[in-house]
Parts: sequence; structure tokens; C-alpha cells
Amino acid sequence: MKVLFAVFVLWFYTSVNAQSFSGKLMNPLEKMPEMDIMIWPMGMDKAVNIGKLTAEGILEFHFPDQSIFLASNETNELLVNDFEYSLMFNCMGNSLIQYPDALTARLSPIGLWYKNRYVGVLFPVTDQALIPWLEDEAYNNPVKGTFYDIIYVSKPTSFLANCTTSLQFSSEKINANYEYDLELKLGLNFIAYTIESIYEFDPLITSYKPTKVKVTNVKDTNSDIQWIAKYF
Repeated sequence: MKVLFAVFVLWFYTSVNAQSFSGKLMNPLEKMPEMDIMIWPMGMDKAVNIGKLTAEGILEFHFPDQSIFLASNETNELLVNDFEYSLMFNCMGNSLIQYPDALTARLSPIGLWYKNRYVGVLFPVTDQALIPWLEDEAYNNPVKGTFYDIIYVSKPTSFLANCTTSLQFSSEKINANYEYDLELKLGLNFIAYTIESIYEFDPLITSYKPTKVKVTNVKDTNSDIQWIAKYF
């Protein structure tokens, strides 16, 4: 399988009521066709279009109305769970933190489709060195930086909190701190995870683990996000 990498730098434009943003492909493939940007939520029998990559190398994201995720047929309805289960980092078991009662779903990966065929994956990061860890965090190490994710939320939700949890592997036990500053809209939301510190476990035991992470909305209209695409 031949894997090609394309690097994108994303300039955001967002409005309070519209969940749309765009980006420019810095190194488009030669004679690149227009592609659809898709997600395939668990529980649904088909992928959902959230934008397109134009032949000119422009990424145009347009999140659909939340009604597309609500089906009268239970066999084709988005599977949702408690709020904390859709976060990459959480303090489940910590009685001092109360998560919102909204139902959520993590919607990854972000795929590229061409002629109804899955042809690639997008990784939004600020450092390409994060990608191996995002692909397999059990065997690869993270680096400091930010990566991005899409989550579905069943109702407008605010979450401002700070918590500490314990991580233990073999005889080593450490504390990890997670800070949340989220204002989420009904439907799809684009959020950022910023890794600020990392603990280096013995590589014979496990991979390195983030020990301080901030989870926020994507607000910066001049963000330095890189979109890394793996085509297959």
C-alpha cells in the first residue's frame, strides 16, 4: 500500500451560529480530484458528509444539522454515551468532578472519500510527530503539542473544570492533570487537546503518557493547525 502524506495549514473562520471552517492545502497532489470529507458515526449505516477538499486544494468544512444524526429507525441512529466517555482524557472515578449530563459521541477518524470510496484519513495536529501516537498510543510516544477531534453533543453544554487522576503501569504510579474549558453547541463540535507535559515511563513497561492536558474549543481564527492526510 502506498502512503502519501499531504500537509495542510488551516485558517479558521467560525461564527457563533454556523459551524464552518476552511483551510488551504499547501502541497496538493498533482491533478488532485475533488474529494468528500466524511465521518462514519458508530450506529449509522452510512457515512456523513461534513465538507469537501476541492481540486484547488481548499478544505471546506460544513457541519450538518444535528437532525441528520437522529433517526426514527433505531438500527440507523448515532450511538451516544455519557459525556466523559467521548473525551480522550477524563477523571472517571474522581468524585470531585461532575460531568455534564449531555449525551455525546466521539466522531473519528475524519476520512477522505472519492467516488464513494474511502481513500484517506486526516490528522489535525500542530506537530506531525503526534501522528504515530494517535494511531497507536500503546506502542508510540506522544510529544508536546495539540491535536483536534470532532464530538457530537446532544444539547448546548458548558464544561469548566480541573481534575487529577492516577495512572499506574506495573509498579509506577503517577498523577495526571486535565483542564477543561468547553462551550459546546448542539450537534458537531471541533475541540482541541493540548499536551503540556509528558511522563517518560520505562519503554519496557509502556509508552510515555501525557500528564497535563488542556481541552478547549477551537477559537483561534489564525490557528497554526496542520492537517496531515494519509492517502491509501
